[in-house]
Amino acid sequence: MKKLLRGTAVLLAAAGLAAGTAAYPALAAGTRTSAAPAWKVVKTVPGGDFTAVVATGRSGGWAFGTVTPGNNPKPTAWRRSGSSWTKVAFPGAGNETVIAAEATSASDVWAFTTGGSRSRVLHWNGRSWSVARTFSLPIGGAAVISARDVWVFGQPSFPSSSTGFGTWHYDGRTWTHVTSGHGLEGGSGRSARDAWAFDGTDVAHWNGSAWSRTSVARLLPAAQKTHLNDPAVTGIYEQSADSVYATGNGNQEDDGGPMVLLHWNGRTWSKVAGGLFGFDVQPVQPIVSDGHSGLWIPMAGPVGGTDAHLLHYSGGHLTTATVPGGPSRTSIDTIARVPGTAEVLAGGLNHAANNAGLDDAGVLLEFGA
Repeated sequence: MKKLLRGTAVLLAAAGLAAGTAAYPALAAGTRTSAAPAWKVVKTVPGGDFTAVVATGRSGGWAFGTVTPGNNPKPTAWRRSGSSWTKVAFPGAGNETVIAAEATSASDVWAFTTGGSRSRVLHWNGRSWSVARTFSLPIGGAAVISARDVWVFGQPSFPSSSTGFGTWHYDGRTWTHVTSGHGLEGGSGRSARDAWAFDGTDVAHWNGSAWSRTSVARLLPAAQKTHLNDPAVTGIYEQSADSVYATGNGNQEDDGGPMVLLHWNGRTWSKVAGGLFGFDVQPVQPIVSDGHSGLWIPMAGPVGGTDAHLLHYSGGHLTTATVPGGPSRTSIDTIARVPGTAEVLAGGLNHAANNAGLDDAGVLLEFGA
């Protein structure tokens, strides 16, 4: 819906330099090394949170958050210009949240909202925002492949049937209900003939004419008979035609997890990593590239608890990233890579203010900038 490989190279180089300073004291005294990339907070907004972020280039992007005047939350939009984030006018409605945002360019940005039983698709054309579509059921996930190739999926808690949300496709002119996409919850794609989605314990592939499904239940955490749990696929990311990643979660009651990372190599699905990392970030687990060969994956903490994690996958292993405030203070809910770079944007919530009796604060973070 991603990070430390670049930082690892810098750390190894620094370690080699330190080991050689005894033999080359002039090098130790006269050479300055750059610090390893790290996550840093670049914007804080008291009394809200950030629920979706997207990059549109090396210096452009959008972040969407929620401020809460009384009991009527309304989404806001912040536009990125280099290192600055500026609040701009946005047609957000009361009791509505932006749950996903994607873009193909600075003049083709999509925001997907949900609120109660209604949801909307909003589009930025480089000059203004407009409502591209309104649905009578909540959106769960979306995949924007091009300006004329957009997929929208429903939420699993609202069953997709002949009268439910289902799966919708936009071809640049019209929206079409795709019956073979019944029940799909989120997706990722690279072309009009190659996209992936998921539903329960299945992954699904779009070949240009229909969705076909494959069960990955055997690769998910085993169902437990001693307590409530619901193993399922929670997110998917197509890296290339022969490299697709999906996350799965055991969804154990209260604590969540275990979490697994699955991979498609063009022939078969296999489990490549996993761990006890709590729940996925709802409604669809974000997974993004780190700009190298790895991934970034934010994870929510237990219900009513803290300890949210930002995971990095590289070299077959999952590690927990260090974020400002730590896992008990900072929750990452959304993440996006800056196209063509190893820089990454993220947004979420900082809980530290609660210790002073104040409200939570929305935070935007950057890595590698």
